[in-house]
Amino acid sequence: MPKSYDLHSHTTASDGTLRPAELVEKAAGLDINILAITDHDNVNGVEEAAQAGQNYGIDIIPGVEISVEFSPGTMHVCGYFIDIENEFLNEKLEFVQQARRDRNPKIIEKLNQKEIDITLEEVQQVAGSDQVGRPNIAKVLIQKGYVDGIKEAFDKYLKKGAPCYVNKKRLDLETAIETIKAAGGIAVLAHPVQLELDSEKDYRDLLSQVKKAGIVGVEAFSSHHTEDENQKYYQLSREFDMMVTGGSDFHGENKPKVKLGIFGENVNVDLEQFLEYGIKEKSIN
Repeated sequence: MPKSYDLHSHTTASDGTLRPAELVEKAAGLDINILAITDHDNVNGVEEAAQAGQNYGIDIIPGVEISVEFSPGTMHVCGYFIDIENEFLNEKLEFVQQARRDRNPKIIEKLNQKEIDITLEEVQQVAGSDQVGRPNIAKVLIQKGYVDGIKEAFDKYLKKGAPCYVNKKRLDLETAIETIKAAGGIAVLAHPVQLELDSEKDYRDLLSQVKKAGIVGVEAFSSHHTEDENQKYYQLSREFDMMVTGGSDFHGENKPKVKLGIFGENVNVDLEQFLEYGIKEKSIN
């Protein structure tokens, strides 16, 4: 059964396939009454979602998922309870958005070098007015018969380590946290499994580092995790006295196996603590 909340979701403002209002409507149909909008590196979907939330009686938490420079895996930091009009926030998010725009033609060029007939104009047409990124490139590859699905497109060409992957500029951890705090928000480490660290010791070292930097919580419960991983990250979060959150990382048809409101069977999130902490931090900022 879906939870009554989901603290990690995406709309067409980044790489989801539902418009913000459509996502809220879907949440209402699943009896979700608290939904965080956490699009990648932008807040363009929050206002529409908030308006729809009023219509459906759903509390919308304004959020963002920021890409952070990290190796060996991928680090994303979710910011919650942010002021989407904050000038510093939007300045830093525009930096990352421009990096994405600069990357897209380079990916197209690599695909062309592999004799794949695809143009940036075709990708922009698929994206429409929304953010152009790798999922849009994947959709064109599917339409033109080069791959059968999103996963194959990423595995074969587009994901980190694949032959047509192009890295992009990201914020460093300290700047990402500063950006979230400047907008009155709280910073949470998203889906830690994607960090791809080798051992629990490495995770302990990393959690110690990010806590000192200003991250207050860990998304211990995620659709990206197995049940064992959910419990492992939960225990590690409690060991470091960090707040525990959970979310599906819903993207619609771009990740069809991920269901809104579902991110584990034995989820232990203190939602009241999360909401109270966000309100407290916002009043401080």
